[in-house]
Amino acid sequence: MKDARRQILEDCLNAIQEANETLQEVRDEEEEAYDNLPESMQDGERGEMMQEAIDNLDEATCSLDDAVSSLKEAISYADNEEALEIDPWQKVIVGDKVTHKTYGQGKVITIVGDHFTIEFAAKTAVFIFPDAIDRGFITL
Repeated sequence: MKDARRQILEDCLNAIQEANETLQEVRDEEEEAYDNLPESMQDGERGEMMQEAIDNLDEATCSLDDAVSSLKEAISYADNEEALEIDPWQKVIVGDKVTHKTYGQGKVITIVGDHFTIEFAAKTAVFIFPDAIDRGFITL
């Protein structure tokens, strides 16, 4: 994942966490107001509406908790993706030295797609990577 997209995810995560904290504060205030109502009003229409609002705020905070968890997983995936080891042949650049089991040491002179042209002392040859490495013809 590109750093710019990762940063967007982190910004979203921070915004959702802040919104969730704000919703939790409003929910707590609403519950405190409900608790401070006389019991007769808690059982009335006003109390029922307040309790419904509290329940809805609970659902909203749970949904935001789920969103936070999902975003953290996505960011974690991005971190793990960066940590994955890249096959050595994908790091080969023009000028790298390689060894062929028959021709000896050579130098990569061109790379076009998955075709690498290698110049050895005796000859110049084209190989397909990663096949040439996988089959043991070339070592890096």
